[in-house]
Amino acid sequence: MIQRLPWLLILVALTTSTAHSKGTELLDQSYGKNRAETFDLWIPESKGPVPLVIFIHGGGWVAGDKNEMRTYPKTISRFLSRGFALASINYRFLKVAPLQEIMREDIGGFVQFMRGNAQKYKIDPKRVFSYGASAGASASLWLATHDDLADPSASDPLRRESTRILAAGHLNGQFTYDFLRWYECFGEELTDRFLGAQVYSRYHLHSKADLKTPEGEAIRKDLDSYGNMDSSDAPLYLWSSLEDDLGRDANHFLHAPEHARLLQARAEETGVKAKASIKADGSGTADPHKQVLEFFESVMNP
Repeated sequence: MIQRLPWLLILVALTTSTAHSKGTELLDQSYGKNRAETFDLWIPESKGPVPLVIFIHGGGWVAGDKNEMRTYPKTISRFLSRGFALASINYRFLKVAPLQEIMREDIGGFVQFMRGNAQKYKIDPKRVFSYGASAGASASLWLATHDDLADPSASDPLRRESTRILAAGHLNGQFTYDFLRWYECFGEELTDRFLGAQVYSRYHLHSKADLKTPEGEAIRKDLDSYGNMDSSDAPLYLWSSLEDDLGRDANHFLHAPEHARLLQARAEETGVKAKASIKADGSGTADPHKQVLEFFESVMNP
């Protein structure tokens, strides 16, 4: 049901090979106990702490790799030359952990790890951004809209760190991981056709009926980036490269422009700053990585 995503190849093709700007490169570093919890980090030369951008790869939570960013040398160089550190992370897949655990412990946990090690990596903990494609886009959206996971009473000092970010980039991502909202917005027939058991199996539940149990409701609430968005949340850059053809195939259904439109409308409703670049609406841009960087700069220097 989950397919390799052809539009990822488009993203790769947008970037040409160039030498990286001067800086420090740290590859295959660990941020957690699981062997999947690793990251690459590029840090520019600087006299003081620098802002951090986290890139989260896509792949439907069953595939993909942080090494994708290594195929974008031009993007790495651009971030470094503009004074940003850039991290690319791996995380556990659904066969190992449910989506809600991956979000909290891997995605949120990495933000806490970097803040807890800010001095070591010369990172400014107050200036942290995140973006990604597909699953990585939705993970970044989740960071932007979720309440802070910091626990001041935690024995582990990393768990006391904030998970909030300054802005998120959402490239061909999903508008929420509360799949009952997909039934409402896209219809039951299409959702069942292209997602099937994923509407509950991503949570490691056992049936549709489980979605309406107290456990299922709590999980859906925790992962509902659309519903959880409010005026206190981080600004969003929304990018969509596909034409309108929701029922064409799983790729179009999972990455349709409608996801970005729903988020744009929700941002307007809640007062969250958002900039949308939607090809189907005539506002698409060729290089989303460049646009994300410029958006992050505008947030940091309004």
